[in-house]
Amino acid sequence: MIRRLVPFGIVAAFSAVLVSYLVYTWQLSQEMRANAAVVSHIYFQVVQAVVSPEGLTAEAQFQLLLQLYELEIPFVQTDLDGNPTLIRNLPFEADLENQQHVDRVRRYVVRLDEGNPPLVDAESNFVVHYGEPLYLQRLRWIPWLQAILLLGVVGTGVWTIRTSSRSERERIWTAMARESAHQMGTPLSSLVGWLELLEATAPPEALRPDGISVLDEMEDDVRRLEKVSRRFELIGRRPALRPVSIYEVTDRLGRYFRARTPSLRGQVKLEIEVPRDAPPVLGNETLLEWAFENLFKNSLDSLAGRDGRIEVTWLGVEEGMARLRFADDGPGVDPALRKRLFDVGVTTKQGGWGVGLSLVRRIFVHAHKGRVALEPTETGAVFTIALPLARTGT
Repeated sequence: MIRRLVPFGIVAAFSAVLVSYLVYTWQLSQEMRANAAVVSHIYFQVVQAVVSPEGLTAEAQFQLLLQLYELEIPFVQTDLDGNPTLIRNLPFEADLENQQHVDRVRRYVVRLDEGNPPLVDAESNFVVHYGEPLYLQRLRWIPWLQAILLLGVVGTGVWTIRTSSRSERERIWTAMARESAHQMGTPLSSLVGWLELLEATAPPEALRPDGISVLDEMEDDVRRLEKVSRRFELIGRRPALRPVSIYEVTDRLGRYFRARTPSLRGQVKLEIEVPRDAPPVLGNETLLEWAFENLFKNSLDSLAGRDGRIEVTWLGVEEGMARLRFADDGPGVDPALRKRLFDVGVTTKQGGWGVGLSLVRRIFVHAHKGRVALEPTETGAVFTIALPLARTGT
């Protein structure tokens, strides 16, 4: 819903900026046109006074001053000692009978003189301090407005392209995931049939070397493949959430990996310290198991066949969230990759796809409204996970 509203919001904001810019420039053009008319009238009166035998009469002088005031040029007339005697078009109200206002005008005079040298008539004992008309000050903002508008257009274009590309990758990934789940259905059904046949025909001693039930382990693997198939079917859909025991999820994964880790990797020790009575979280068991499984596999890959340790630790409840710590003592994560580690395509493994941790974030954050973060460490990788607790009676 939000993703659909974002383009309309961008268009509305862009339209508002464009309309504001047009109104602003139109007002400036109107003010400049009015000032041009005033200057033309002043020029006319000056030329008229020059060619007239009477010169500039008192009435004409008064009218000329009124027209000069209409130019909205801020100016202050003072005596040679700096005492203001006349003010016009200041950006603030001032009463020359009020000493505080007079002090403020004097400070404003200093600012005016920094921009334009004052006009001094020593014989008549007056000085004119002037500044720029208001429209000219606003005119300086036009290049900045144009730059902001241009940056907005470019930024919107870049965001649109990236969003479209990301959405397209999401659609392709979702379609491939569901197709994979569909394609896995047939071989899974066949494997179940072959297991039943093997159980019925193979001698018992052949199925229990070293006291391990090969048949049971094969059935566990088939069930896990069925779970994988169901996981892919959930991609791109809103999962159904219910109370889930974090203890059961992590304990089940721990038992599964302990049975297979010695033959697949070096002597990796799995330590899961999640209490049996840990409060349930509101989640989807299939997706949560998938996320934790990806963390387990990433840690095993980082240990690269050597001895090591993987720990899952319960950190308690904080602000309605169940918190866990997932850590290994592998080589850690390159600092250059830390900020982008959860992005699609970013991987620390040679030949990796860079999908696992992106999927972890997608499950914990987007599907469960939780949090996952890579903590700063010198060695090993430490993830902190927060998941919302299930409400009583959910």
